[in-house]
Amino acid sequence: MKSYAVLLAPDFRLQSLLRHAPHLKGAPVVLLDAQGRKPRVAEMNDIARSSLVEIGMTPTQAMARCADLQTLAGNAGHERAAQETLLQTAETLSPFLESTAPGVVTVELPGERPPSEEDLHQKWIAPLSSLGLETRVGVAATPDLAWLCARFAQPVSRVDAPAVFLAPLLVEALEPSDELLSVLRTWGIRTIGQLVALPMGEVCGRLGPDALSLWERASGGRSRPLKLVKPQEFYAEQTELENPVEMLEPLLFLLRRFLEQITARLGHAYLVVGKLRLVLRFEYHAPYQRIFTIPQPTRDVELLFRMLHTHLEGFTSDSAIIGLELAAKPVRPNVEQFGLLEKGVRDPHQLAETLARLEALLGSDRVGTPELEASAHPDAVHLRPYDANAPTLPPVDAPLIGIPLMRFRPPVPANIVLNDIQPAFLYSNRFTGPIKQTCGPWLIRGNWWDKRQWAREEWDAATEDGVYRLVHDKDGWFLDGVYS
Repeated sequence: MKSYAVLLAPDFRLQSLLRHAPHLKGAPVVLLDAQGRKPRVAEMNDIARSSLVEIGMTPTQAMARCADLQTLAGNAGHERAAQETLLQTAETLSPFLESTAPGVVTVELPGERPPSEEDLHQKWIAPLSSLGLETRVGVAATPDLAWLCARFAQPVSRVDAPAVFLAPLLVEALEPSDELLSVLRTWGIRTIGQLVALPMGEVCGRLGPDALSLWERASGGRSRPLKLVKPQEFYAEQTELENPVEMLEPLLFLLRRFLEQITARLGHAYLVVGKLRLVLRFEYHAPYQRIFTIPQPTRDVELLFRMLHTHLEGFTSDSAIIGLELAAKPVRPNVEQFGLLEKGVRDPHQLAETLARLEALLGSDRVGTPELEASAHPDAVHLRPYDANAPTLPPVDAPLIGIPLMRFRPPVPANIVLNDIQPAFLYSNRFTGPIKQTCGPWLIRGNWWDKRQWAREEWDAATEDGVYRLVHDKDGWFLDGVYS
């Protein structure tokens, strides 16, 4: 028989904010909803509730009852990150997940070995509590009944006798429409038990189709297929800033807080950070994205923060930051044993920090591993970010045939005297004299379809000093190398 669990975070929008504001712990806090003409209290913590603050009050009315009340506005970035945290935590017990509503995740539990209440507390409640999310869990035979059970759980509850559990609950727990609730109150119906005691046919015939749905929930709901979702591969934290950020210090403060949250989440899943993705959203410019490859996957906050700090020290923008996202790709910890004559980098993290500092000084396009491009140009290379785990080039089995060419870096400028079209005399800092014999020309060109188009003419020229390669392009003549 199938069973379902609902993971519920009460006052979810407020909790998603408070997990990033530890300084408000122990203070009365409310979340304001500003969709109407005046902002109204939408959610509150237990301390504000104990001060008789009520849902729907204006800030002035709420502060009249609680003078030291703290007010917060919703943050969509924090809410998305908190919802993803619920999904990734719920996945530890089952892959069949539904993101039912903000702060609500419905899970179809495995039938062969359903988790006990102790398992649910250890796998869900405790990890989420350490991440700043207080949750409840309800387990029942249907998703609707599990959701009702979660609302009244302390903090984990299981329903084995639906009728006994539902009978004493108020009808408001089923969330009927205001019109339907008014009619039921007129009839004197206060609890779910009193509702189901009435004849279903007559109640539905008088109250319409809405009453049928209400009756199904009052009877324990029905089993339905879940709208399955898969949690994101990255463990992410994000925020939308109320005030644009122009200085480095507040940005680093937020990044450190994000790193602490992400590494704590990874720790509960026994994973480490393999890559970091930093996204900055600007007031006027397109977003900036940067991928950091961690040389030795780790959960060390100090090492990860130092890598981000080093990169941002050399980053500049003429637009203020209005949004921030930090995501980590989880991997399993490396367990590697080197051979007798093999050795790795002494300190991979120190190497990564050194590379980051070089990028800050020289620019990201000047630091990395050279990689050949698919081009006929002999100098067509680009730098890709350094990756210690990148595969190396396989050894070349075929023997190299021909005379080796030692190329000059940089090429040596030259003046050439032509005999008709063939080079006849060479003037350069390396050699000056007549050219005895030439082979060529070899004409090559590329990128004719864009602004990077190039063309060059190559000759092999034999002189008393040796055989040189001559190149002629739009910049003139130069010695590209010598055959040795």
